[in-house]
Amino acid sequence: MEVLHKGQASISGAEVVYQGEVGSASSMAASSMAAAGLAEVMGGTPEQVENAAEIAMEHNLGLPCDPIGGLVLIPCIERNAIATAKAINAAKMALWGDGHHHVTLDEVIITMRETGRDMSSKYKESAMGGSP
Repeated sequence: MEVLHKGQASISGAEVVYQGEVGSASSMAASSMAAAGLAEVMGGTPEQVENAAEIAMEHNLGLPCDPIGGLVLIPCIERNAIATAKAINAAKMALWGDGHHHVTLDEVIITMRETGRDMSSKYKESAMGGSP
């Protein structure tokens, strides 16, 4: 998973904002990788594992990296905790299906890259935009 995310986009909040750091983790970095790993451990097929990563990443798209006062305490740490729950739910959802999905993991990673590149630099670990 990490190779897919780094190869096609990034896992750096400074480059592609929170969606890359925690969304990837959800899929890879936080949520995506965790979802994929959990689906694998729970006996998922390769298709279900990929689907778990896609589901987790998809629901983190567009989130800015906007630490309050320049500190990663709020909302960053809280978002990581929420991403954990998303990863668990993504794995469960993927295991309910047969691995077929309408949006591929590659498409979601590319969307993450494009969204991150399009987002203003004030939302990229600068503490200048987003949350007050």
